[in-house]
Parts: sequence; C-alpha cells; structure tokens
Amino acid sequence: MSKNNKPVISEHFDNERTFLSWIRTGIGIMVFGFVLVKFSLVVNDLPASFFNGTDIPKNGFTIFIGIALVITGAIMILLAYLKYRQVHRELIEGKFLYSTVLLTVLTVVIFIMSMIIIAYLIMAAYPMIFE
Repeated sequence: MSKNNKPVISEHFDNERTFLSWIRTGIGIMVFGFVLVKFSLVVNDLPASFFNGTDIPKNGFTIFIGIALVITGAIMILLAYLKYRQVHRELIEGKFLYSTVLLTVLTVVIFIMSMIIIAYLIMAAYPMIFE
C-alpha cells in the first residue's frame, strides 16, 4: 500500500463509519417507536379493575406516534444508505461535494416528531397536574 492511498482509504472508512452511525440512530428511533406502540397496546389491554377507579384515557394516538417513529427510523436508514452510496461514488471519482440536505431534513423531521410527543405528553398529563 502506498502512502498516497492512505488518505483515500481513510475517507472511505470515515464514510462507512458515518453510515453505520446513521444506521444506529435509525434503529434507535425505530426501537423507541416500537416501545411506544407495545406500551400503548399493553395499557389498553389491561382490565379496568387494575387501575382502581383512576381514569386512564385509552386512545390510539400513542400508537400512531410510535408507528410514525418506526417509519421515520426506516426512512432514515434508507436515506443513510443512499447518502453513503453517493459519497462513495464521489470519493471514487475524486469530486466529493459536502451537503447538509440529509442532516437538515432528518433534523426537521425528528424535531417535529419530538414536538408532537411533547404536546401529547403535556395534554395527557394536564388533568393530573391541575387537579
């Protein structure tokens, strides 16, 4: 291996590490969505006598948030792969162009999902806080 190839090889490894980081992030988001859905299903299946007269709202909104998070994670993994292939191709051609489009889109989507979750939690906790 010549010394001239080391920077190119390092760039390819950096690209692969970045891709794997995006994969881990996407899987983490999917797991969080899965946990939300499963928790909601478990709570909805518990008998009313288990709650001893407390009023537990049973709605499917948590399920939709969870499914949206799983979809977001899956889309993130797909976009990460497409970005990895694009950067790989650009590195081989020697004309890498840095772009923040993927980062911006995913940041906005995850921020919006976070705001929806926060709003839902506030609405769900509101009666308990102000009783």
